[in-house]
Formats: sequence, structure tokens, C-alpha cells
Amino acid sequence: MSKLVKILALIIIFTKTANSYELISNSHLKVTLKTYALPDGNKFSIYEGEGTWTDNYGNYGTNTCRGVVKTDDLNKIDLEIMCEGSDKNDFKNWSMTKRVSDNFEQGVGVNEYIEGTGVWKRLKGLKCTYATSYKNNISFTLEKCKISEEQHKFLSSNE
Repeated sequence: MSKLVKILALIIIFTKTANSYELISNSHLKVTLKTYALPDGNKFSIYEGEGTWTDNYGNYGTNTCRGVVKTDDLNKIDLEIMCEGSDKNDFKNWSMTKRVSDNFEQGVGVNEYIEGTGVWKRLKGLKCTYATSYKNNISFTLEKCKISEEQHKFLSSNE
């Protein structure tokens, strides 16, 4: 009986793994920060970014982003940025990117899809993990999202 339970557990795990889908995207943005540096060491910056993205479904497009970056006197940052993406079919998505980390130059955060048109409206409420690094005011970002089979089908049909 014990072997049967183990075999069933393995089948269930394999089935769940086999049916798991991910949306993986890469983006690059040219970033501009306009900053107020306060006497106490805190900084408040307006973040503006413009660039491109691709994903593992063969989709691609452009992004524009705007938001606020707060930096404390120990160089810890609190970042909140709204982005608008447009894909190859001119469908749009809007997402909110948040990150709290030890420095601006690199970190890990959460991006939530707030709204969308076309296939992107199926991602509303989806929260994704991203990692980003900066070089010469260019951001290099990798984002991974666990998606449902339904979302996978819609993204696969976006040709």
C-alpha cells in the first residue's frame, strides 16, 4: 500500500508540474532620474523610462514607465513605478512595479498587471517576480510569472 501512495503522489506532482506555465519577459529601458537631495540625506526622484521588451511567447513591444524612487540616508530605496506596455498587435498593458532594496543599481521586486487590452486583460491582477540591474542608466530586467492554462492559451494565440 505504501508503494501505491508514493506512486500516486509522484503522478500528482508530475501532473501539476507538467501543467505549469510561465510568462518570462526581458526588458531594457533607458532611465532618467530627476532628484531632490535633502540635507538629511534622503532623496526623492522622479523615474522615467522608455524601452523595449520580449517574452517567451514570441511577443515584443515597447514600454514607457513613470514613478517615484525614495532613497533614505543609508541608500535603501523604495520604488513604485507605473508602466504602459504596447505589444506587436498594439494591445496594451499597465503594470505597477514595486521594490524595496539596499540600492538602486540592482534588486528584486514585484510587478502587478493592473489593466490591459486584448490578451493582456487576461493578466489583470497577476503578480510577477522580477530582477533588475542597471548599467549607464539602462535597466536590464528579467520577469517571471506563473500563469494558468487559460492565460497560456490566450498568450499563445496572440499572433
